[in-house]
Amino acid sequence: SFCDRPHPNPGMSDAAPDNRWVLAFVAGAALGGLLVAAGLRKKQRDDTDTILHHMRDQRIKRTLTPLAKGSGQPKRSVTVHVPATSANIGSGYDCVGMALDMWNELTLSRANEMSITVEGEGADDIPLDDSNLVVVGVKAAFKALGKDLPPLKYELRQRIPHGRGLGSSSAAIIAGLLAGLALTGEKLDITGKEELLQLATEIEGHPDNVAPALYGGIQLGLHSGSQDRWMTKRVPVPHGLIFVIFIPTFTGKTSELREVVPKTVDLKDAVFNMGRLAWLVGSLVSGDTTDLREGFDDRLHQPYRGKAVYKHLYPVMKAAYDAGAIGAYLSGAGPSVMAITSGGKGDFFTQADHHARADAAVAQAMQQVSKAMDIPGKVYITHPSSTGAVVVKADPPYSTPLVMYNGET
Repeated sequence: SFCDRPHPNPGMSDAAPDNRWVLAFVAGAALGGLLVAAGLRKKQRDDTDTILHHMRDQRIKRTLTPLAKGSGQPKRSVTVHVPATSANIGSGYDCVGMALDMWNELTLSRANEMSITVEGEGADDIPLDDSNLVVVGVKAAFKALGKDLPPLKYELRQRIPHGRGLGSSSAAIIAGLLAGLALTGEKLDITGKEELLQLATEIEGHPDNVAPALYGGIQLGLHSGSQDRWMTKRVPVPHGLIFVIFIPTFTGKTSELREVVPKTVDLKDAVFNMGRLAWLVGSLVSGDTTDLREGFDDRLHQPYRGKAVYKHLYPVMKAAYDAGAIGAYLSGAGPSVMAITSGGKGDFFTQADHHARADAAVAQAMQQVSKAMDIPGKVYITHPSSTGAVVVKADPPYSTPLVMYNGET
């Protein structure tokens, strides 16, 4: 795999930190700080010349200056990884999305002329011109900084299935924005502004895919009337959740699928979804997944899309629940169907817990039903990613002899 992620297989989710180790670390750091401070006070006069000598050393100054200024150095090329996302989680239509451990890669390089190469998922369907959403994202980044767009070489390596309700469009937008910014060496403000999120949402139209693609985890997004901007907030992901995705071979087009969703709904249906969304978020925050299933019931989009377009939706969801899933829903605008199971512990391939885990049984049940309905597709088993889009390589690198970053950055 070209993606070196924290958890290489679906058997392990992000565990909560051990507070005892955190407290021990903080106490040790505080004690060490006191000792160092005492030593410095005692030797302050003797060490002054040494400190000044090092401050005058040009090599050290050159190494530290870029870090002290917060980057700003343009790059010749950068490589970014962006996760797949699953939006419209259950009752969270157009406002809740989640990052998955499935990654696209973009390498963006300065060149004499513009070119785009694509390999992997959807390579034959992705445009090789300015309409490519990666290019749209890069252009938006340069425009936001008031810079002219130079000729660039775009190298796309696709792992996220194209047009299947797994955030391939948002991944392309975020990849372009992030790579474009990294190439310039500039940064956008995040605290109180989330400028990068504003750019992404302006292109995409809603935050439920771009927010988790940008930040990772489960993100709850809305547009603030008081601040007149898009905002997001992370929702905790209980440990041990495993996600089983049935991915049909055919594609779904979001613009067309929105046409089958009514523009107005009955008050009782709105209240139904409000209650289920509150239940879903409450269950995730508390970590109690006993009745998590209730939070995935929906009356705003799934019934209409299931009836008009996706005949496989409810049969596949029922099969997943019958096999032990604790949640199931239409991922994004479909056609992929997501099922959630619990009990993930340790490595998926070397540690087995047949009493707690149901992901294999759920995958088999979803396949059997889809085959009986003559809906070709495959099943992909993975877990949430707490990490969003990230720069994994840069030339020249961000790392220095004194400060090293992850990967080849």
